[in-house]
Amino acid sequence: MRARGWLTTWVFALLIALGGAAGLETYLRRLDYVPTVQDDPDLWALAYERVRLKPDALVLLGASRIQFALDPVMIEQATGRPTAMLAVNGHYPLATLRFLAEDEAFRGLVVVGIDSRGLNAKHWDMQQPWVEHWNNRWSLARRINRQLTTPLQEQWVIARSPFALANLLRRLAAGWGLPFNDYVILRPERVGYVDYRRTDITAIRRQRILDLEQYYRDHPPPPPEAWLKVAEPLAQWVAAIKQRGGKVVFFREPVSGEHLELDERNYPRAEYWDVLAARQILPMIDFRDQPALAHFALPDTSHIDGIDVPAFTQAFIALMRGHGHWPGAARQ
Repeated sequence: MRARGWLTTWVFALLIALGGAAGLETYLRRLDYVPTVQDDPDLWALAYERVRLKPDALVLLGASRIQFALDPVMIEQATGRPTAMLAVNGHYPLATLRFLAEDEAFRGLVVVGIDSRGLNAKHWDMQQPWVEHWNNRWSLARRINRQLTTPLQEQWVIARSPFALANLLRRLAAGWGLPFNDYVILRPERVGYVDYRRTDITAIRRQRILDLEQYYRDHPPPPPEAWLKVAEPLAQWVAAIKQRGGKVVFFREPVSGEHLELDERNYPRAEYWDVLAARQILPMIDFRDQPALAHFALPDTSHIDGIDVPAFTQAFIALMRGHGHWPGAARQ
């Protein structure tokens, strides 16, 4: 009888917990929260692990402009190449490019989304924590946990760590309220869809420009001659991947409006990007030379709307084929 009593207690406790979870989920949905996969170094490592040993792998590097613009599933279907999104929001990607050059197992094609500011050597280590996670902490246990957690996060708002009971109680005790209601919906493949209908785009655009102005005040660009010293190590990394049968392409993603004006004022294309491209040691593509990319709106001056991701991905696939980098067309 005692065992039966404990079983009844546990059943009631479970029902109460499930009811509380369902109630919280319902409440959050009414506040316009939506399920989205939580990005973290484990999801990054899982993406790389999937393609690392495949000689025809295609890897997408960059920061948010790549992660919120290109759908790796569409690219994989169009090219037949296993594709991994390794871009990291807010972090320039050269540490990952260096890592791929040093990883003897990697022999694939790399697309590096970057601008002249990101090529500045001071930004090279921004993604190093993700590389170190792969080297030192990625494990079978982490893989299993990530594979189990991702489907839950696709379906439940409360499956993400900010909504764990301990975190919610800590926020409430501090008077912080509920976690930020993110307007980027992330899929398991690590592509993000920006939903500008769920945010104040005017405020976001204004803050983005203010932040960029402050950045350039705090971090003025190096002289072109000093900046061009990046060419030697970049060329070495590209050569290492190429010697194993791979390839690297640098892509300057679209920006617009005040953002582009600030970039040009500080890193004039003719003095930085074009000088490096003219040396012909790195395959480099600038969005301003690609009419097919010109019609995409950038509501915050830096990212396309999530509804445009499929069309932008298709345009990018055609662009890369036109330049002879992907299957399907001869080099122009």
